[in-house]
Amino acid sequence: MRILDRYLLKELVATFLAVLAVLLLITFGTETTKLLALAVEGKLPSSVVFQVLMLKIPPALEVILPLVALLSVMLAVGRLYQDHEMVVMNSCGISPRYFQKIVFWFLLPIVLLTAAITLYVTPLSYEKETDLILEAQTSAPFAGLVSGKFNELPNGKGVLYARQIDANGQMLDVWIQLQDKERDLVLTAPLGRFEWIDERLALVLLNGKSYDGLHQVQENLTVQHFERFEGYLPEIEAVTKHKAKGMWAPTEVLLASDKLEDQALLQWRFVVPFSVLVLGLLGLKLSKTGPREGRFAKLFIAIVLYVVYNQLLITARDGVSDGGIPLVIGVWPIPLLFLWYALSLSRVRDTLRKWMPQKAKTEATS
Repeated sequence: MRILDRYLLKELVATFLAVLAVLLLITFGTETTKLLALAVEGKLPSSVVFQVLMLKIPPALEVILPLVALLSVMLAVGRLYQDHEMVVMNSCGISPRYFQKIVFWFLLPIVLLTAAITLYVTPLSYEKETDLILEAQTSAPFAGLVSGKFNELPNGKGVLYARQIDANGQMLDVWIQLQDKERDLVLTAPLGRFEWIDERLALVLLNGKSYDGLHQVQENLTVQHFERFEGYLPEIEAVTKHKAKGMWAPTEVLLASDKLEDQALLQWRFVVPFSVLVLGLLGLKLSKTGPREGRFAKLFIAIVLYVVYNQLLITARDGVSDGGIPLVIGVWPIPLLFLWYALSLSRVRDTLRKWMPQKAKTEATS
């Protein structure tokens, strides 16, 4: 490897790591705020906030790695233009194709890493996140309950007493008062526990008695024996697997599926790593700046192109999923069009530059 190769790769790697760190901080700052808000609202147990945040790293990398490739190549090579190093290299006979080759070898490991994340790690992280939240939500209702004390139920729905509560949420000698405008119910049972039933959290009592109208003088007291009682707590909803099944479905399952939704998601997982290469080469094209242009002159244009590129991919994916776009075509015209813009147009421009001086010389001679 030549000294110039090492120098350029070093600049690209350093800029890539810096941009990646900044975007990760921004992304996880936003995700942390959302998770803390859910924890405050009681929709997510606070004990799993950090673990859920760590499981969001692969999906976040899947989104930001193409943008990091675009910005890092653009900023690293743009600095060479600003410091006039590119002018010296061009005067020494180094062609633009050399820089495309260097950027390609720089992007290749990132493409492979993104492919591994998109095809394998991200589906696994979605599945682990769903299982973790579901398990934590199942244990959350009894996490704050204290045995031998009267515990208030969520939203003031009543009071619960249990002589003993073990680590699995099993309760012994349970007494519950459920009181609102429509009913006044007292339940007693030797055994009780929390269960998820039809995506809703239910308090299950076994082999107990119910007393309806005990505290209402005008109502008749009704006493019933029951083998199993299920009282739903609708304010807590489970994050079930089928809601996010498409996201965490393994790639092997998508390959064997004939559904358009699964095939659209499969194409998305393959096009994301390819997008790293496309946007990286696009960053090389955008990195060229004039003598009076700043290093960040085209940064806004790069971000706009990334947003347009991403939205076009999402639209194409939805079109494939709905059947509006043939599966054979899929989402691939979008990255191929941007790749042509990053490579072919520069070739046309170089040809025109070679042709124009020859034409001017011919006219001057004639």
